[in-house]
Amino acid sequence: MRHCIGLLIAAILFAYGTASVKEDSKRLLRTPTEEANDDERTITGIVDKVAAPLKAGASKVTDTAKLRVWLSMEKSADDAFAKLKLNRGVYNALESPKLKTMSNYVDMVNKKYPDRQVSLLELLTKKYGEITVAKVLVTVKQTERWKEIATKLQTQQLEGWMNNQMSVNDVFRILRITDDGTFFLLSRQLDTLDEYIKVFNAKNPQQKTDLFRALRDGFGGEDKFAILVSIAKDQPDTAMLAQNYQTTLFKRWIEKDYDPMSVLVKVFKVPEDNLASAKAQMTRVIEQYKPIYYRVKGIEETAVVNPRRS
Repeated sequence: MRHCIGLLIAAILFAYGTASVKEDSKRLLRTPTEEANDDERTITGIVDKVAAPLKAGASKVTDTAKLRVWLSMEKSADDAFAKLKLNRGVYNALESPKLKTMSNYVDMVNKKYPDRQVSLLELLTKKYGEITVAKVLVTVKQTERWKEIATKLQTQQLEGWMNNQMSVNDVFRILRITDDGTFFLLSRQLDTLDEYIKVFNAKNPQQKTDLFRALRDGFGGEDKFAILVSIAKDQPDTAMLAQNYQTTLFKRWIEKDYDPMSVLVKVFKVPEDNLASAKAQMTRVIEQYKPIYYRVKGIEETAVVNPRRS
């Protein structure tokens, strides 16, 4: 510490001396009061400029010393988590300058006790829950200042699920995407699911999937997903996003050469001899599908007569 203070004083004197030489010619035209004020401002500016990096270095030294004391006192990672006030809200925790200090302490604990490994992600998940942490990590990753550590934590989360041999559908359930209903389209959990799909596909090239399939299967199949997307398409907040998924559905049906009646029978499982039993939500999907199907097939919609069964 004495060494730091000595350096600070030497730097101030040197900087002040240099500044004084530059100001000598100007001082001849100033009053004593103006000269004194200028000297004070110059010294204050120099002190702030020189002291800033020294303070930052001293802060790091203090943090390291504090962590070593905690380690010698056998304080657990949970204790450190609380002492660093990372237990006061997930956003506060993930955007706290102390998160890096906590990460360093976790490394120190793991090095000292290799048979009792712990992770920063584990501490956050224990306190705030898996879903909440996953959602907030997506948001915090967008902030340049916290991008690095948020990305690191999300990678740990995804790899943890992968190591536990979780399928994409397992992660879909963990994230509780169905809880949002039609607003799943606006959910940050979709970003997490999409990231996991990338990890899953890399590890399982023979079982590759995509976000569309994950959502379709997660919501209970193509029929239920088609209805959900149709409802979302009629809502202003989700209409544009829903359109993308509906387009994918309709493209699949056209590739399978499903006309509107075939969709009722093969997708919605409506008895062919009782098409009138189709529910309103099903017929709504069909009404949205018809103009697309007829346009692709080059059929004049006005010339089409819906087949009836006796």
